[in-house]
Amino acid sequence: MAIEPIADLAGKRLLLIKPSSLGDVVHAVPTAWALKERWPTLHLTWLVNRGLDSLIAPIDCVDDVIPFDRSRFRGLVGPLAQRGELRSFTRTLRDGKFDVVLDLQGLFRSGLFSWLTRAPIRVGDRDGREGSWLFYTNRVNTPNQPVHARDRYSALADQLGAVTPLRQDLDVRDTERTSARGLLAQAGHQGGTLLAVCPGARWETKVYPAASFAATLDELAEKAGIKQPVLVGGADLAQICQEICAGCKVARPVSLAGQTGLRELAALLDIADLMLTCDSGPMHIAAAQSTPTLAVFGPTDPRRTGPFGQLGNVVRADCELMPCLKRRCPGMGLKCMRNLPPALVAEKALALLQQTADKERQ
Repeated sequence: MAIEPIADLAGKRLLLIKPSSLGDVVHAVPTAWALKERWPTLHLTWLVNRGLDSLIAPIDCVDDVIPFDRSRFRGLVGPLAQRGELRSFTRTLRDGKFDVVLDLQGLFRSGLFSWLTRAPIRVGDRDGREGSWLFYTNRVNTPNQPVHARDRYSALADQLGAVTPLRQDLDVRDTERTSARGLLAQAGHQGGTLLAVCPGARWETKVYPAASFAATLDELAEKAGIKQPVLVGGADLAQICQEICAGCKVARPVSLAGQTGLRELAALLDIADLMLTCDSGPMHIAAAQSTPTLAVFGPTDPRRTGPFGQLGNVVRADCELMPCLKRRCPGMGLKCMRNLPPALVAEKALALLQQTADKERQ
């Protein structure tokens, strides 16, 4: 339930700071929708990492974006200031003439940027890291217990009187869906059940082995007739996608790794019948589009970062250290991933496909 708003934002200018990462940016989209639903005349600008701006800019609730080039801001003093980079960026922030800043990042740099805008109202987490809370005029208590990132962002927006978000999607257009279908056809996909697979993640501990993915896809090919799963992700996943393709004995995957932009990926996942994925940014895109999503989890906590609205669609192996939240395995030999049987993953995927089919018949 929203608290008493600290300001009437009708006709005001708001800067939403959420530059990264892909999954967290997707989690912040419902907050943007909620703010515009509450105040349709609010002008909402989003500060986001360059590269992610192409995903955010077309969304109808976002009026403008400020691309943030992170590589140029790894330090905030010394040579950076001498080059005028910070001065130039500060000018960009102040030219926005923002009335309100909502900092969803909660780090020193984002807190500093909120202060540099000179906005009279700056909202952020009371427990923001790196002293970011020092820059806020309004500090919000967010839940201490394990809660999903999206709910944490909503708690901050509640301070402004935002309504409960009615939308979470990335505003994929029909033209983008048509383009995605064309891309599939060009890649040789012959139709039928569209299974999208994202086999990678930023942490090595979150990656299900290529051989296990291949065995899972073979099971689905044999039991559900899904002969052409589509492998998606950035160019950095090209190698694991090649390994999966080489390891498949029955399935004949189509790899689009590195061949889609973020909007194309969102459209492709929007039209997919099922998404099979590690804990990754594309997982959150699929969930945002309400695509049935089965997520393989290991070191991370699905209560915090699982596919929102589908937290029951998580498959895990037993490991006494879960969730360890480690980028490198703490001496367990990646047990949480290597001990997860492909047959179990395939079984869960088949059950989810059947559940979806049953709902469509109702």
